[in-house]
Amino acid sequence: MDFELNEQQKLLKDAIRRFAETEIAPLVEEAEEDEKFPVALFPKMGALGYLCIRYPTKYGGAGVDKVAEVVFREEMSRVCQGIASGWSAHSHLATFPIYSFGTEEQKGEYLVPAIKGEKIGAFSLTEPNAGSDAKAIETTARKEGDTYIINGSKTFASNATFADYVVVAAYTDKSQGYKGISLFIVDRGTPGFEVVRKIKKEGIRCCETAELAFVDCRVPERNLLGGKEGCFPLIMATLSEGRIGIACNMV
Repeated sequence: MDFELNEQQKLLKDAIRRFAETEIAPLVEEAEEDEKFPVALFPKMGALGYLCIRYPTKYGGAGVDKVAEVVFREEMSRVCQGIASGWSAHSHLATFPIYSFGTEEQKGEYLVPAIKGEKIGAFSLTEPNAGSDAKAIETTARKEGDTYIINGSKTFASNATFADYVVVAAYTDKSQGYKGISLFIVDRGTPGFEVVRKIKKEGIRCCETAELAFVDCRVPERNLLGGKEGCFPLIMATLSEGRIGIACNMV
């Protein structure tokens, strides 16, 4: 088996190493000290094609394979794990569900601008009483006419302090067990949605992590991901893909 990188992977490795050393490295000390992500990196990286790199070119992505993404993550993490983690929360967690399951309208409204760095995303599954056991979440979304009313609390949501939208997991039908968990795209500023506080951490400090609250938060039916209730397998697939990526960050 040949473990050598191909030419595209080598070029990407060299390009992101140069970018990380010249554009990211000078920001690291202040970002970690202030516990604040340098948000201006998102449009800069988007213009260079460095966000959401695995998605197809039809949506503006680079269309690279998983190995290329692994190399990309290693080079970013080599310079700053916090910034690499914020990139990951946006480029994978907040966009993979939309790419995999979203309607074309949702992809046009959220995925395409996310790839360009014009919109920043976050993903919110974890709750105060539900971590690794995703089925134990307590947040609910009750349908009323053409809206869903979300109630619940979330925690450890990376990028949520400054994100333009958050992909949120909630039960739409508890009688179905885990099959009744759905995903919603909740825009920043939606009434009833609040970023409660930024969580202080010992490390990876510039990857901003937040607690969220949803109190009678009304979300239009069009923001139900994929236009269908029930997408627990997608949540698991998102986490599985992410675990591979985070393992590469750790290298």
